[in-house]
Amino acid sequence: MTLTFRNPSNAVANPQLSILVISRTAENMTRLLKAVAENGIGASYEVLCSWNGETADTKKIECPDGLGFHLVEQRPYNFARNNNALARFARGEYVLFLNDDVIPDRGAIHRALAEIASPAVGMVGINLRYLNEKLQHAGVFFNEDGSPYHRLKHQVKWDDPRLSTDMFVPSVTGAFILMRKVEFDALRFDEKFNVCGEDIALNLSYREKFDREILYVSSATALHIENATRKKTGETRTPREDLERILTYSKRLHNGRPLTEVRRPRVRIITEKPGWIMHRMADEISKHMGAQNVRINEDWPDAEINYYINYGYFNAKPKTGTTVANFTHYDPDHLADKFIQTAHEVDHCVAISEATADILRSFDVPDSKITMIVTGADTHFRPMLTVGLVGRTYPGGRKGEDIVQALLEDPDITEKVRIVATKEGWNVPVWNLESADFYRAVNYLLVPSRLEGGPVPFMEALACGTMSIAPEIGVIPQFPHVSYPVGDVTALKKVLIELADQHVLQRHFLSSRMRGLNWSGWAIEHEKLFRELLWRQSLT
Repeated sequence: MTLTFRNPSNAVANPQLSILVISRTAENMTRLLKAVAENGIGASYEVLCSWNGETADTKKIECPDGLGFHLVEQRPYNFARNNNALARFARGEYVLFLNDDVIPDRGAIHRALAEIASPAVGMVGINLRYLNEKLQHAGVFFNEDGSPYHRLKHQVKWDDPRLSTDMFVPSVTGAFILMRKVEFDALRFDEKFNVCGEDIALNLSYREKFDREILYVSSATALHIENATRKKTGETRTPREDLERILTYSKRLHNGRPLTEVRRPRVRIITEKPGWIMHRMADEISKHMGAQNVRINEDWPDAEINYYINYGYFNAKPKTGTTVANFTHYDPDHLADKFIQTAHEVDHCVAISEATADILRSFDVPDSKITMIVTGADTHFRPMLTVGLVGRTYPGGRKGEDIVQALLEDPDITEKVRIVATKEGWNVPVWNLESADFYRAVNYLLVPSRLEGGPVPFMEALACGTMSIAPEIGVIPQFPHVSYPVGDVTALKKVLIELADQHVLQRHFLSSRMRGLNWSGWAIEHEKLFRELLWRQSLT
């Protein structure tokens, strides 16, 4: 088997990353090479391809200038065997196993590399989506019988808030696996699988052999045209023998615990009493890591991490475990000496902002001892279209009470639209504001009526600069408005969803800056830190 250098002048002497691809389609390979070249990887890399197609088709592969691309012809196709053989040529510190039907979004590979740089992270997978924007992969989990499944696959869009934070997971898909080359060489893919399952076996073998964990990186995203190759060969289902072989891995135990169970550090947190924000911070870490792994305001000699939220609760380092303190603001008139003393005595400092990190540095706390973790906001703080109802309800239904109720019972509407009112009776939240303030506070006035002489609220809203969503009744046709047919709930739902999507898009620049910055993000960033601190400690 000989490796062919397609661009000999572009060969990288000592690449940091080797990207390994199996392909049989020049179109797929060309598209992938273009996406890789434009990805902003930020590290030296090479692309190695195991070619399963016709020899003549290799000439159709277009490689961008400046990209080191090497190709070897290898048949017949077998995911494990081809990748194992190809990996022998890889010269990078890291290897990325990448399907040729994956199109990484710009920055995806760079973000994955940034995460695996942590000594506590052993393998990395990313967020993969289908052409219809539904989720394909955000971590692989296991049923009680040991069979694997992708969480929320096909069920939600790829950018669902539940997927916006990183997560340590039992396994990731073989369509995108990033790991250290030396560790892959110690494992390699199991070549006994016929069609699929080698990726699951590799993940579980890794968990059995190494102490590092497997991380799903939410901000690294890509389009995956899944099964594009397997559809051509008619292999779209996992054969029974492959499923049975997966179970031989997933049912194993490691140190008395299921191999499919993510291991968590033991953390003791010292903080204020329940009901206050710092205790909420502790609760969120406990919720994320599991109550069996976290104790709040209790003695725990077996704790691996002792975390003080905040530094004011620290008095002396416990006899065992790594000591961490959280630092919010520095007040020279209150606990200033405590701030400085604690920062120097603890093993590590968590700064709640870059400004606080700078203050710690100004007191000669080294960068290696500082990690910034921002709290962010709950996931329910997100853009939603707000429409308002003004006026009373009436017997007989002419005000469209049934229309409003139909909207409230539609999950597609309630996910994107918040309906409020000035008075009781609509079965929606009531905003007790002056009329003009109410009009100015909502995005649109909703007129669900079937019959009106005016209506007056329509005119009042327009005077406040607020558009109405309204049917062609009364005075409405004479003035600007968003129209829908009288009494047509289906048409009204369509209008509301279109307006809601436009509303979210308009605010995307701001709201997207908060992706992953929520309580789940706060907790996972602490878990990453705790794992890294324990890894460092194990080396001393």
